[in-house]
Amino acid sequence: MSRSMKDTRLDVAGLLAHGSLRGTTPLYLTPTSAVIESVVLISQLEAIQRVRPNTVVVLAAEMGSGGWLVSAALRHAWERRASAVVVAGSTYSNAVIGLAERLGITLLAAEGNPAEVALSLAAEIGAALSVVDAELARFARAVAKDSTLADVLKTISGELDGVGVSLEYDGVVLASAGAAPRDSAKVITVDVGAANAAVPSALTARVPASGVHNLRLVRSILEVAAPSVKAAWLLGNSRDEARAVPTAALARLNQGPGSSGTAFEEDHRHLLSQLGWRRDERYAAIWICRSTVHAAGNDLTAVLRLLWRKVAARSPLAEVDGGWLALVPAAHQEVLSQLELRLKARLQPALAELGLVAGLSRWAEEAPPLPSIIQEARLSAVSARSAGPGTVLGFAGLGVAAAFTFVDKDAVALVAELTLPRLMASPDREAIVAAVAAFLDHRGSVSLAASALDVHRNTLQARLSRARELGVPLDNPSELLSVHLILTVLSATTHEKPTFQAPNETRKDSHEFPV
Repeated sequence: MSRSMKDTRLDVAGLLAHGSLRGTTPLYLTPTSAVIESVVLISQLEAIQRVRPNTVVVLAAEMGSGGWLVSAALRHAWERRASAVVVAGSTYSNAVIGLAERLGITLLAAEGNPAEVALSLAAEIGAALSVVDAELARFARAVAKDSTLADVLKTISGELDGVGVSLEYDGVVLASAGAAPRDSAKVITVDVGAANAAVPSALTARVPASGVHNLRLVRSILEVAAPSVKAAWLLGNSRDEARAVPTAALARLNQGPGSSGTAFEEDHRHLLSQLGWRRDERYAAIWICRSTVHAAGNDLTAVLRLLWRKVAARSPLAEVDGGWLALVPAAHQEVLSQLELRLKARLQPALAELGLVAGLSRWAEEAPPLPSIIQEARLSAVSARSAGPGTVLGFAGLGVAAAFTFVDKDAVALVAELTLPRLMASPDREAIVAAVAAFLDHRGSVSLAASALDVHRNTLQARLSRARELGVPLDNPSELLSVHLILTVLSATTHEKPTFQAPNETRKDSHEFPV
């Protein structure tokens, strides 16, 4: 059973009742008993200015002869947040006692020599500190036996009578134990990172403001536990790295379209168990990958796992061939929407800085098999590359347009150069490409295409005729799909230039009748 934090806490009321202050007479007592951490005997008034907080200031006998000295000492002690002021036993004016009351500082009168009170109090404080040292040594032995971060934090919290304790990295709680205070709390933090670490990491205790904990002792316990916390944290990271060995089969997904997910689950059950997957739950998949195919292969797994906790702390992130994968429980569509918002708000800046993109699977009324949602997330991430680092893209906003991402655009442009040389060499190529692409986009409707391009129907008809003259096979249905793909690629790779206007083309504001 752990020691209560009250046992080694010295305060004015306790020492007045059964301690070294029993031989003093209270001239004024504050409503709240102040904590006592040290004692000092003062024979020169200016020495009070060097007193630490929570100290009992004992005025030497020679300072008790004049009321103005006591008044000055009270003011200095109040400024230094002293626990109490002890003066030589004599009669003091109501003015001095009234000053102590106004300042809110305890004033005590010693029956004998104040120096004897100081010596007795120093001995009592020393005894209490020796008890603390023994308890800290016992605690150090206990916490050193824990091997996991959860166990270490649980031991610390138990030593602090259930106070909430957490390990935080860059403001993100990595692990915690104990109960969070319901009212206001005093936060005590001890650094557990390297001295030159770019990102701060800390062991934090949140002590209820209304409690009776000795805050200095709480800090001492955190400092004693810090090496064990750091060791358990590093050990946990090492184990996570070992469990998340890259799995090439997962990225390739050997199952074909429409196949059952049972075989997939069986083949990858070890990795899925590490991701926290359960067959009876519904999930969203998140795939993170590099923004370019040939990006440098720096090891980002440890950094990403820490950043990922800002999005879904209870859903692990595993490294796989081609990126990183996470499965997050998403029982409702709203959960998926909130997950996408968190990805963009909390992770997007870091992804941009690291040269990464992220993809998210979509929501469907009928839950798709596990391989499908992983494929959706992966396709979304690869499609996000064209928008640049930091892009977060959901498959719901992508759909069949994802197919265009996997087209070899250089090869298509080469086909255009070889099969449509006159179009590629034509000075009005951009206008012709835009006209034919709009015509095909609008299912062969001249009116809709002309409206989309903001040109007259006659102008569009002229450009379509010009395209036929340049060898574009618009009248062969079996070739239209390839033509549409070529024109889409050419449109995407064309730089903004002034549109060529053929001499015989008709503007939209022309007064000729449409054909």
